Amino acid sequence: MSARAAHRWPWPAVIAHRCGGLLAPENSIEGLVRAQAIGCRGAEFDAMLAACGTPVLMHDDTLERTTTGRGRVAQTSWAALSQVALKTRDGSVSAEAIPSLAMALDACLRLGMTPNIEIKPSAGADHATGRAVADVAAALWQRPGVTPPLLSSFSPAALEAAALAAPALPRALLLEFVQDDSLVVAHALGCVAVVVEQSQLGPQLIAQAHDAGLGIAIYTENDAERGQQSLASGLDGLITDRPERFLR
Repeated sequence: MSARAAHRWPWPAVIAHRCGGLLAPENSIEGLVRAQAIGCRGAEFDAMLAACGTPVLMHDDTLERTTTGRGRVAQTSWAALSQVALKTRDGSVSAEAIPSLAMALDACLRLGMTPNIEIKPSAGADHATGRAVADVAAALWQRPGVTPPLLSSFSPAALEAAALAAPALPRALLLEFVQDDSLVVAHALGCVAVVVEQSQLGPQLIAQAHDAGLGIAIYTENDAERGQQSLASGLDGLITDRPERFLR
């Protein structure tokens, strides 16, 4: 089988960033509900470990920007985090609390959405976070015939730990900057795809990824015309804050 024949992308082409893009509070169950309501079938969200080792949905190491809480996620228990309210996009307090990864995956199954889980380790917790996220995802996502979640990370160590914990779950290497050996590194990590920053994309990179048997997606694409052109040129998927622009 050729590398190009091995390339496969079973996930939706349009993926809502941090659960629902700008439709709802960042990394919230409400975001998943709102994204699904406009026809979006893919959602990306960030998973970080609480102090007790529970994976929770959070992008930042600290709570201040997106929640009413204070302090570091890695130093706060899930029991405490579960009571912390999320902020809306304008900074006001929402009715949503920080969800656990298990809660988000349960919502995805209920809503018929396919998740892209970014493994987001705090400092020094790469292996622990990769292992815990993969364990939760593997335990919850066991329905035959249902597309599995895509685990992604900027951290090779986190991806290695995820592979050991749940080798059957597909993985993607996140890249802010594409280097000459990036696709080689992705292959060495056993990844099935790369997810690159939007400005790094070009027709040559799409062809190179596909020739290497890798899927390719981008983050964070909010320009509908440019994004549609990229998809028409062979891009497999895009993560966006504005899924409604691509689903009209």
